[in-house]
Amino acid sequence: MKYRILMALLMVGLCADVLAADKEEFPRVTFVGVGNGKGPVDRDQFLLLVVEGPYLSYEANPIPGDGVVEYVNNLLKSRKVSYIGMHIREGTKYGDVVKAIDLLRKTDAKNIGVSMIELAVGRTP
Repeated sequence: MKYRILMALLMVGLCADVLAADKEEFPRVTFVGVGNGKGPVDRDQFLLLVVEGPYLSYEANPIPGDGVVEYVNNLLKSRKVSYIGMHIREGTKYGDVVKAIDLLRKTDAKNIGVSMIELAVGRTP
């Protein structure tokens, strides 16, 4: 009986240590396809970024490469939103898209939506 109690206490201690460990939570990434347009979301409810090859842009302006996370966090705070919508410019390499998503996961965003339709060159989202 004492053996079982001792084992139970040991297991609770081990589990508590694992559960108490710092967990870094990342925003959920969703791939968004073409919708039916019945319930369009107002553009004021999210931050819209475009992957333009090796860099990100906001409102057709490139975001400085060394301060993307801080810049996006400031945009999220100033616009009072927690969702990032992301378009991918036509011709952008897969590796650049993965790097951009990985970088945006470090921001304060709660959700990141990635459009599955490429944005044509010269077209604004």
